[in-house]
Amino acid sequence: MKRVVIIGLGWLGFPLGLSLRAKSWQVSGSKTTKNGVEAVRMCGIDSYFLKLTPKLICHKQDLKSLLNVDAMVITLPLTRKFTNNTQSSDYLLAIQNLVNIASTFSITRIIFTSSISVYEASFFSINENTTVKPHSFTARILLEVENWLSCLKMVSVDILRLAGLVGPKRHPGSFLVGKNVLKNGHHGVNLVHLDDVITAIILLLGNSSGGSLYNLSAPQHPARNRFYSQAAKKLGLPPPNFYLNDSREPGKIIDGSKICRDLGFIYYYSDPMDMI
Repeated sequence: MKRVVIIGLGWLGFPLGLSLRAKSWQVSGSKTTKNGVEAVRMCGIDSYFLKLTPKLICHKQDLKSLLNVDAMVITLPLTRKFTNNTQSSDYLLAIQNLVNIASTFSITRIIFTSSISVYEASFFSINENTTVKPHSFTARILLEVENWLSCLKMVSVDILRLAGLVGPKRHPGSFLVGKNVLKNGHHGVNLVHLDDVITAIILLLGNSSGGSLYNLSAPQHPARNRFYSQAAKKLGLPPPNFYLNDSREPGKIIDGSKICRDLGFIYYYSDPMDMI
């Protein structure tokens, strides 16, 4: 039986765990509250309390049960607790502490969910060979983590750079509620549905080689002004307003086709308009 631990049984990690269990994987995972642990256990996933502050806080015996696996999926969100000061190292230290302890349990396969925010705007399509140049604070932190993970020895690390996430409780119609005179309405959206992210991670776990970097973004990129207006109307919300005469500034069109060519992945939600 294949064994996997999911660090962060949240919006992405929990349904991922359920999907893996349905495919006969042995799944363990972490939550940061005891109530959360119990709730997940009631759904059939072996959950344990684990917190990164960035020091790893977990009962010794629970840690053994949690990390006695073949692979680890890290869906740890970069929340405010890691960015409430000028020390960008907190999130990196948290990941380092986690991975270093995981190495003592002989975990040799890791999947890390990153973000397309590591790319800068461009007039050209952006793929995995595009030079990264993050401008935001959180994007720079994520790139630090990516670089550190990529240099690990004796561990195969897959990095998934995710586009904007859509799914249950994340309907794009609510993303720009109350926003007015927005710029760059002509820019294409970069979104990926939760179901496609889960499918991609399961595909990576089943791939024996590992050590890859992939963008994950729906192949079609409708214009922001059209897409978000339609999405808002689906929820009965007032649509956001964009400048009529928009300047032609660079944007982002993320090419997420490499994983399709390499692994035969198929986007179920290839058009963001289907996500609404």
